[in-house]
Amino acid sequence: MKKVLAVMFAAALVLAAGSDLMAAKKLAPKLIVGFEKDTDISELFKENNGDKTYPVEKVTENVTEGKYACKISFPKDGDWPGPHFLKFDGNWTGYDVLKIDVFNPTKEVVSLNFAAIDDKSKITKEAYFGEYGLRYHASTVLKPGKNTFEIEIAGATVEDKSRALDIGNVKKFSVFVSSRPADFVIYIDNIRVEQVSE
Repeated sequence: MKKVLAVMFAAALVLAAGSDLMAAKKLAPKLIVGFEKDTDISELFKENNGDKTYPVEKVTENVTEGKYACKISFPKDGDWPGPHFLKFDGNWTGYDVLKIDVFNPTKEVVSLNFAAIDDKSKITKEAYFGEYGLRYHASTVLKPGKNTFEIEIAGATVEDKSRALDIGNVKKFSVFVSSRPADFVIYIDNIRVEQVSE
């Protein structure tokens, strides 16, 4: 009987140690876009009702990761302008949030939006972001100065709530604004996904 209890106790210790190791294996943050490569800028699609002429630049100001950040000078006219990210690691499986460091150099409080799509979002052309109901959308308020836009991706559903966004196969995402002051500029950097729960 003592031998059986000893074996059972040893087995329980092994199981407990194994579960502790599993719990300790938290995913490290994953950088999605850091603006260190020229292609991080050149491969963006700039959308503003077909106008692609506004500046989106790699700069050394307001950097939070690496040596460079992205400066977006939004156009004065047009609806919902902003860059579309097309080439990145779209496997966000196991992560809970996507974070974007944003610096607002103005004294204005402005709304910043985020949208993401997967294969099922019915993309029909480069500038088109899929049917509105079939994409994931989030928004935040940018205060003057430093901000971190935190977007929940674990359990994210598309706008019409018909299904979950496939965060293992994200195909495209965008940051964009609507109402804004004239000559509005922001700096973004260190777009990453993080696991907040174990």
